[in-house]
Amino acid sequence: MDNNILFIAAFAILMILIIICFITTAINSSKISTLMDYSDEGDIISALKDYYDKVDDLSKTVNETSDAVLQSRLANCENESNISLKKIGVVNFDAFDDVKGKLSFALAILNNNNDGIILTSLYGHNSCNTYIREVTGGQTPIKLLDEEEKALNQAKNNLKRIEE
Repeated sequence: MDNNILFIAAFAILMILIIICFITTAINSSKISTLMDYSDEGDIISALKDYYDKVDDLSKTVNETSDAVLQSRLANCENESNISLKKIGVVNFDAFDDVKGKLSFALAILNNNNDGIILTSLYGHNSCNTYIREVTGGQTPIKLLDEEEKALNQAKNNLKRIEE
């Protein structure tokens, strides 16, 4: 009786192994037939080689395109950075002898090319006047007040605030 149980157990294990082999063969056969669909002549090796060549070409195209896009965006950012107003000079001063507290100011705002504006506010007891001057290449077509000139030089040199 012990021999019969061993025989049945061995036969059951053998049947399970045969079923596993059939399933594995069916799965591999399906994969191979799918791969063969991509091959014109039924040659798996050439089909794989073509597939990897296509993947390599696609990878190169993606890398070249993304590099070109990044270079373009970087150039655009550099151009925008050069024309953005970021250099500032401020000089506070007393515009009139009878008004104290340095309530008047000259504010120069420039970009990397030293193009921008000078905004000047002159505060008095009875009035407050504001003027704007255009700056191109660090120069103005109009003669500047001493304080405006200091603010402009401060912005060109990107220095800290000056109090007079």
